[in-house]
Amino acid sequence: MNGPTLTFLGTADSKGVPRFWCACPVCTEARAGGVNRRTRSAALVQGGGETLLLDCGPDLHAQLARLPGPLVPDAVLISHAHNDHLLGLGDLLDYVRYAEGRLRVYAPAEIIPEIQGRFPYAFRQAAPVQPLPREGLEVVGLRVRAFRVPHGANGHSHAFRLDRPGFVAAYVTDAIDIPDDVVRTWLTDLDLLILGTSFADESGVPHAGRSVYDVREALALPWARAARRVCLTHLSHDVDVRARSLPAGWDWARDGLELGL
Repeated sequence: MNGPTLTFLGTADSKGVPRFWCACPVCTEARAGGVNRRTRSAALVQGGGETLLLDCGPDLHAQLARLPGPLVPDAVLISHAHNDHLLGLGDLLDYVRYAEGRLRVYAPAEIIPEIQGRFPYAFRQAAPVQPLPREGLEVVGLRVRAFRVPHGANGHSHAFRLDRPGFVAAYVTDAIDIPDDVVRTWLTDLDLLILGTSFADESGVPHAGRSVYDVREALALPWARAARRVCLTHLSHDVDVRARSLPAGWDWARDGLELGL
């Protein structure tokens, strides 16, 4: 591919697929190594000889270990301080001394105190996580910025927008009920939308108790429908990618899938 690429390291919701206690058809198929086997959400963006890691969940060690060779990210962005997006930070912090000064970890300033509370040992000297600049980062041939999104019953999260001349992508794993002003500012005229949809249809569950769009809602979102390409991620064991087709231009994310940016 010409230009940067994004590779999904993990495409599951917070509990992974298979859920270790579950014998549903999706978990059974995933346990046997099928197409529904998914680890927690993370992605690698590579371009211009650089590598950017988006989030670092509890499966990070295995996700990086299965790559064909050793890899030192040039930068890491953390979207929010929930376990499924953060717990792999411990592996990265252990790795810092091997990284020859090239490992930079960023997060929106408002969540750094939460990260410090989870990894206090790492903040005893120089803080290992830097506030993400308002203007974002220039890395892997892209300008990468974070923007705040509602996370429903779980408070708020952040999504990432990735720009280069002639191409705009958004990586939005943990969000629901995104307001119109955020859509207008960050989620219009997208060439690629990566959107989290944990369940197929949660229409029977009040929004007050939910935290991520479902597939049914995503398919009806005007701003998602306007994107030139959509890839659905953050998928729970409720979503069987064998059993449901998507409209043209829409795809299911899967661990290891590579997209051109």
